[in-house]
Amino acid sequence: MSERKQRTPAEIIAETEAKLSRLLVKQAKQEAMSDPAITPLVAELDALRIEIREAKKGLGDGPQSFNARIAKHDAWITKIEEEKVIAYSVLNTSQDRKLEIELEIAAAVKQVVEAPKEISAGA
Repeated sequence: MSERKQRTPAEIIAETEAKLSRLLVKQAKQEAMSDPAITPLVAELDALRIEIREAKKGLGDGPQSFNARIAKHDAWITKIEEEKVIAYSVLNTSQDRKLEIELEIAAAVKQVVEAPKEISAGA
């Protein structure tokens, strides 16, 4: 087990002075932020932070990134193109079958129309 090293009074004073210095800088920044001359700059800085955050989000690797969104849309486009190919196939086969059915109906109607003539001619 390592022994606990006790800080010297000089070290404690140096750390306390450093902390005090950081707090004074923080307080000065807060006071400066409330200055009317700096208010427009603070607002512009906030807007820039938002723009930077959005740009990083788009350029990152998350689900809202540009690359992820492009990949999702590519998959969507591929699916739509597959549906388009299927639609062309269905259209071609359905139109061919429709023509066959129309010919069969026409032949059946023709038989019905000619059948009474044969019956009346034979009577």
